[in-house]
Amino acid sequence: MITGFNTDVPYKGQTFHVQTEDKGKDNPMVESLTYKGGEILGARRTAYSKFLPNGYEEKAVIKFMEDQHRRVIDEVKRGRFDKDGGLLGDATNVGDQSLDQVILNYLGDNKKGDKK
Repeated sequence: MITGFNTDVPYKGQTFHVQTEDKGKDNPMVESLTYKGGEILGARRTAYSKFLPNGYEEKAVIKFMEDQHRRVIDEVKRGRFDKDGGLLGDATNVGDQSLDQVILNYLGDNKKGDKK
């Protein structure tokens, strides 16, 4: 059995917890859960059987788990679960903007943050 990964991620004075585990040979899936204060904020489940051409190989599964775990941690650090904006801001406040406009606004906001 493969041991999973657990990481506490500090972000804006809060601590998020990311937990990643393999669901096993019979259910070839890697699951990452993001918690804050015991509440699950997000889940990423990725079936990996199609990514492992030689079948279940422990080293390949561990690498797959590490990569997914790292990506979820990066999302937390970029504000994915930030109630004050997050990656795309509050999706309920885009009004009647087109998707193109929402993306342009997002990109513009990130450029402003880079000019420190």
